[in-house]
Amino acid sequence: MQVGKVLAGAVGFAVAVSLTACAQHTGSAARASGGLIRLTVADTSPGAGYSDLEVGVQDGIFTKHGLRVTLKHLPDATQLVPSLLSGSVQIGVGPASSTAAAILKGEKLTFIGMSQAHYNLEMWASPSVRSVAALKGKKVAITAPGSEADFGLTALLAQAGLPRNDITTAYVKTIPGEISALESNAVSAILTQPPNGTQTRGRGYHLLSALSDLPFALGAFTATDKFLANNRDAATRFMAAEAENLAYLHNNKAGAVSIIEKYSGNSDPDLAEYSWEFFNSVWATDPSVPTDVIKDAFTQAAAKAKATAPADVTPYIDNSFTAPLKSNGTLNRLYPNGTLAPSAASALPSR
Repeated sequence: MQVGKVLAGAVGFAVAVSLTACAQHTGSAARASGGLIRLTVADTSPGAGYSDLEVGVQDGIFTKHGLRVTLKHLPDATQLVPSLLSGSVQIGVGPASSTAAAILKGEKLTFIGMSQAHYNLEMWASPSVRSVAALKGKKVAITAPGSEADFGLTALLAQAGLPRNDITTAYVKTIPGEISALESNAVSAILTQPPNGTQTRGRGYHLLSALSDLPFALGAFTATDKFLANNRDAATRFMAAEAENLAYLHNNKAGAVSIIEKYSGNSDPDLAEYSWEFFNSVWATDPSVPTDVIKDAFTQAAAKAKATAPADVTPYIDNSFTAPLKSNGTLNRLYPNGTLAPSAASALPSR
């Protein structure tokens, strides 16, 4: 699968800092053969939600922007911050609440982009459970404390007028564990992203609720302050590529479905198409960081830690890495196939 007609260097304006200057700083990103900048990028959830990163690798969008990106799939959000702090990954994406919790403890981390600003979860339930309110007194399986599903379960129950302690939460660590718990009747419902829970529909379970209309800082791209100070060029290249990744997912259904089918862990084409339909309303079109959902993330993290959330969260957000995309009008000039209009691209320097 190819992106098709992607113009080399089309978003090259987004990278103003020279590679030579970057390399002079301690902690600069490593170089691969051909002069590409090596980045290890981690995501925090199995499923279709981070297909933008898979598209960037599979279709060469990252390479076009001078990056050699290696993806690292972490089993849950609790491992994201340790991976960033250890330097084993340079950029991570996951629930902003995890990063916010670390910042409240004094860690130097910054949000540089956002691919999803809403929950990407669905609740699948036993046939006898016909409403979220009917879960009162029952058991629900999710993967881990502090995960997106942990926050999502609280939000979903609150929407139905139920406090969290009205249900029992079973932490089962893995997606297969959730599905097994549901199908063995150990729990009455599970909360997960498509196509994970969706696969149970063929075995009599049903969609109880979707959370895609509830705001949540989920696809929060984060890096350490040290990495950003030494590698502004690499981070800016990454966010320019991410804008194209997202445009491709929105506007190339067949290609996106193929990526989802290949990388989500479920090869059923019907489930892959279902997932695309769901995520198409969740994936951002503008990858800059919205302040409101980051503020919510700090509020959630502070509540769990019994700490005080900062009154102003803007010191922890740096949208300068996506600012060139807006100032040059690129986000408004993406063709339906994810490339730039010729009139827009012709004015931009190639690399």
